[in-house]
Amino acid sequence: MFLAAIVGVYSALHSSLFMVRVLEVNDQPADAPLDSKEVIALAAVELDKKSLFALNLEEIQTRLMKNHWVRGVILTKRFPQTLAIQVIYRQPIALMQGTQGLLKYVDADGSLFGPVTLRGRADLPVIHGLPLGAAGERLLARATKTLQVWSQHSWKTANQVSQVTWDEEEGISLWIAFEPSYRVSVVLGPEWEPEATPVGAPGGEGGRPEAAELFARIDSVLQYSVAHSVPVRQIFADAHKKIVVRTARRS
Repeated sequence: MFLAAIVGVYSALHSSLFMVRVLEVNDQPADAPLDSKEVIALAAVELDKKSLFALNLEEIQTRLMKNHWVRGVILTKRFPQTLAIQVIYRQPIALMQGTQGLLKYVDADGSLFGPVTLRGRADLPVIHGLPLGAAGERLLARATKTLQVWSQHSWKTANQVSQVTWDEEEGISLWIAFEPSYRVSVVLGPEWEPEATPVGAPGGEGGRPEAAELFARIDSVLQYSVAHSVPVRQIFADAHKKIVVRTARRS
């Protein structure tokens, strides 16, 4: 009985009925950085060579994960002859410009990957001016979180962040591009934290408004400037609960 079971398993492993003859790439997004042919090439699975039973999925996953765009992989054996591949791609939210001008993508969790190619999104904001080392990594995390909060609460149809900069005196600043084109600088300050103390929370009168509330106020300023043709040049949002607006004529 035992010998019969072994023979049955061996026959299944080597049967032409279960040889891999089809590779499917499923659920590809329209703007996928890799096309289906590139995914199949990275998987490097030879057809008509191995049974589905004998495929090492970990090895295939490792090969796919070597590409810097790939965050995760889902592999599914579909008997009798198909291996289905689903790739989960990284979603860049910004570009990071290093000290030597080299550009890399910034993921939603603040990690860097790249290099940047023409196939990626062309409208991503650029983060630059960050120092090297641990201080730069902390600031990158703050800049990334700031962009995420802005995208959730901003008046998206009228403006977008084109740059996030760091300066020793002014701290983190957002540069907002408008239509028709002009740019507004929003100075958030050296102590800016995207998850700052909400107004009314313990901490006294010096508490800063939380990021969502602050961005809602800035949004109101931007909407007013467009509706009334007021040329705003700079918004200072680093003075605790106050916002100071500098226009082309006055503050």
